[in-house]
Amino acid sequence: MTASVLGTALAVAGLAGAAALAAPTPADVATFAQWAARPAALPFAWRGVRAAERHGDPVEAFVRARSLMRLLPQWADGFAAFAYRYALAADLAEVAPAERADRARARLLLAIAWMDAARADAGRHEPSLLQAMAFLPEVAARGEPGLAAAMRAEGGPAALADRWLAIAEARFPSPEAREQRTFYAVRLAAGLLAAGDRDAAMAVLQTASDRSRAVRDQQLAAAWRAHVDLAIRALRGEPGVDLGPVLADPRFADLHPHLR
Repeated sequence: MTASVLGTALAVAGLAGAAALAAPTPADVATFAQWAARPAALPFAWRGVRAAERHGDPVEAFVRARSLMRLLPQWADGFAAFAYRYALAADLAEVAPAERADRARARLLLAIAWMDAARADAGRHEPSLLQAMAFLPEVAARGEPGLAAAMRAEGGPAALADRWLAIAEARFPSPEAREQRTFYAVRLAAGLLAAGDRDAAMAVLQTASDRSRAVRDQQLAAAWRAHVDLAIRALRGEPGVDLGPVLADPRFADLHPHLR
């Protein structure tokens, strides 16, 4: 990669950070050489997404995010953050309950389908996408009481989550695959916090805290859950929360910048 191409890639990564989403890691920079051929496209795409978010239109923001992510095909964390924000958007409060549940279901399925399509270009980041897809149904159901009933055709949120988890286990065999879904939530919540979505981040963390009770090593899970609960309390704005244990835990490094 030439110095000019690398400079362009790093500049765009910096722009991504300025747009309040976690930027690609340095190891990914080489995969974004195509940015050099269209350096003007990314700033406009980022501005479009942020403008739609400021106007409180999650549908437009999602449409613009899909256009943006065509330029960043291997940024799994970006796909997950945008998909979760769309699926969990809290703009349906004035909609009738039955219709609201149907809309929430449609958003959930579209968000998962979008992440599924991104797997083809995700490379080594595919496991992260699959973990995000397997986690989203239960997080969405927590925030929308009627969603579980609306998902009868899918067998309910847990059945849909297990379907994607089974794919993850088949594609990347590991006895810890199901537990990894729980622990991946910290990284996912950090991406949502970076995008400014505190409510969605807390929903992800609370769901993970609940799921950790099914982890085989309960001594490990209990310590991890205690740190998750401290992080949630801090994000809620509770006074006097001692974050020392969380900030000293490297497993929570992605959350540290959002808790200080």
